[in-house]
Amino acid sequence: MKKLEQNETGYRKLNLYAHGLLSEAQLHSLYRLELEGGPHAMNILEIKEALGFDTERLQPAPVSKALFWVRGAIGKFFRWEEADDLIEKETYVKFLSPEDKSRSLVPPGEKEGISRVLYCFGNEFAAEIINRTVHCFWVMASETTESGYALYVAVYVRKLNWFTPFYMALVTPILKLVIYPSLNRSIINSWERFRRSRDWKPLSTAH
Repeated sequence: MKKLEQNETGYRKLNLYAHGLLSEAQLHSLYRLELEGGPHAMNILEIKEALGFDTERLQPAPVSKALFWVRGAIGKFFRWEEADDLIEKETYVKFLSPEDKSRSLVPPGEKEGISRVLYCFGNEFAAEIINRTVHCFWVMASETTESGYALYVAVYVRKLNWFTPFYMALVTPILKLVIYPSLNRSIINSWERFRRSRDWKPLSTAH
């Protein structure tokens, strides 16, 4: 897993819908994860499901779980998650054309955990999280490599109100030092379990 600056060049070269849609949001973090092996020609939804994002099979470290719990408890106390009016007003689903919505492999606006799906195309998936502290987006994009796949995981942040910069300044160290590394390790571990569950050959020899 390399730093944002080292990953951004390759990420920007990908032909992604997110580059245009999220052009006014700040790229907060970006990781490139190497997924070795696997079946040939998987789309992003198949990769996402193999990783367990749809069945909550990702297992972050206990510290990360505890931090998620604390954040959730604070959010409930201050009612940060009670934002139905903001979701309707701020969602980026409204920027999708009828054609974009129809070609998405997952219905835009569908709730997925604390996120809402924006779209799911061939090699990219995007979702958003809107509450009373921040409007953030997360993107997964894949490209085929000689040994398997490269998975880019990007998080964007859009200022929602005066509190957003203060909130992000508070949580960013925890996210980048604890949460993101833990989730990235979970992704790699989930992919390895997926590989071991089937007799997949490396892509370079499966063509």
